[in-house]
Amino acid sequence: MPYIIKKTNGTTLTTIDDAALDTTTDLSLVGKNYSGYGQVVNQNFVKLLENFSSSSQPANPIQGQLWFNNSTKALNVYDGTAYKGIANVYIQSTIPRNSARGDLWWDTVNKQLKSFDGSVFVLIGPPQSSAYKSSWTSSDIVPLEDPNSIITVLKGLIGTNPTITVANQNFTPSGSDLDTDFDVVKKGVTLPGADARGSTTASGYYFWGTAAEALYSNTATTALTVSNVSTATTAGTIAQRDVNGNLFANTFIGIASSSRYADLAERYEADAVYDVGTVLVIGGEKEVTVTDKYADTRVAGVVSINPAYMMNSEAGNDETHPYIALKGRVPCKVIGTIAKGDLLITSGYPGYATVGTNPAAGTIIGKALGSQSEGFGVIEVLVI
Repeated sequence: MPYIIKKTNGTTLTTIDDAALDTTTDLSLVGKNYSGYGQVVNQNFVKLLENFSSSSQPANPIQGQLWFNNSTKALNVYDGTAYKGIANVYIQSTIPRNSARGDLWWDTVNKQLKSFDGSVFVLIGPPQSSAYKSSWTSSDIVPLEDPNSIITVLKGLIGTNPTITVANQNFTPSGSDLDTDFDVVKKGVTLPGADARGSTTASGYYFWGTAAEALYSNTATTALTVSNVSTATTAGTIAQRDVNGNLFANTFIGIASSSRYADLAERYEADAVYDVGTVLVIGGEKEVTVTDKYADTRVAGVVSINPAYMMNSEAGNDETHPYIALKGRVPCKVIGTIAKGDLLITSGYPGYATVGTNPAAGTIIGKALGSQSEGFGVIEVLVI
């Protein structure tokens, strides 16, 4: 009686007559009462044990059959149409030798997965691990100004500590998304410890290189230290002019015909460090503070970025005594729909201005020079 041989899926592979030897597959299948069947069975076991090890693929494969290519030292599987390679996976601390393209290596030292491209092992991931030295990574941060939004930031890390951020807008991180070293993030590049105006003097982080010359101005007592300058001394006052024609001096006495910047501002003592554009009112523990009162009559003005005329300049620094724009053009934080020419007053959100409808006397901050459709933003305002 013949043997009917079926595959796992139930289909018939072949039928073997009595005392016959079937070669439908790469294994020799024996029929009932075949003479010398022990030799055939043993040979089949060896073929299975070595996965048909050969430099050429088996002639009669069936789906799922394994073949070890002893030329490339790689294991392959037949998918029903062709043989496809199975990558080797190495789990070890050192770089694998004699690797084939597509081989995987789990680096047990750095705890990272890498793949061989035919020349070197290329990192797959993760970009960070328990032993990585440095990396760049992106992070989605929730801004304090708008808890319902997300801002994507690029972070540069040494070890696990972020040492630089790159962002496309200004915001204040909420929670511990950026560690405690980043109280604010500025549009562009921000270093740890940056204050509301972007200064990192207190934290000691700087951009070093040719720009390091600018640091000398912090300790200059008689003149700004610059290269290629010509110096003039008049009545004990030292003035210097750089190669671009800019004049630097302790005291300038003369008649100003124009100004580079656009607002008149004065220093006032604040109860916290405030960003440029923050609307402040008179009050709090110091001279000025923020308010969550709509149309507050105590409004003082807007924190300036580059005043054209700076009054009370020796009263403190930008953190303790920010310049408050009293007149002129200045960036201002706003909330809601704003149109050019709208009268602005304090809003219910601390530090932000909004449109005032028939505002009462003493509540007006200024007139909007820009517009926005909704939400939080920063526009230029004419302080009046």
